[in-house]
Amino acid sequence: FLDTLMIIALFGCALLWVELPSAAEHTVTLMKNTAWMMVAGSIAVLIVLFFFRANVERIVRCVPIARLASLLKSFSQGLSFLDRGRSFGLVIAHSVLVWIIIVLQFWFMLLGMNFRFSIAAATLVMVGAAIGSVAQVPGIGGGFQAGYVFCMTTFFIVPTEKAIATSLVAWVSSYVPTVLAGGIYMLSHGLSLKDLRAVPVE
Repeated sequence: FLDTLMIIALFGCALLWVELPSAAEHTVTLMKNTAWMMVAGSIAVLIVLFFFRANVERIVRCVPIARLASLLKSFSQGLSFLDRGRSFGLVIAHSVLVWIIIVLQFWFMLLGMNFRFSIAAATLVMVGAAIGSVAQVPGIGGGFQAGYVFCMTTFFIVPTEKAIATSLVAWVSSYVPTVLAGGIYMLSHGLSLKDLRAVPVE
């Protein structure tokens, strides 16, 4: 949830700070309005989560279905960091730090592909790609590339062919290192995909 909040915050900040061609003005206005709605919705959800965590015992007692009550109680345990201001602050700080690193990585990657973008412009493209990655085509993917190409061609008037080509490079640069690191970790601990599939789902 915090990652979603960070993406929305980055999206809003990038739209406010980045300088875009006048041709994209209508689209940007629409997306700014959408971003504000998403921010308002996220704040509302956060307030609900605080309320839920603070009143979980009373809420669970009112649930007639034992299975659902158990699920709600388990869910509330994952929100235990909301009880302590220090823990909540550390979680927020950690999330901010992680996303700063992600933004810098994406910015340097675009610079390496000869896109002289500002960090705000790179952030906008990164958020578009991140949102697109949520809408993957099963078994095929392509959401990351679609979001990337949309931002490049709509906001920065990059030729479609160049946007598509660099989207593949961006995808490889963003995902392959993570997969390799995960694979190395699994090998170093003697794990296999079969072992992961054997882990019971709670």
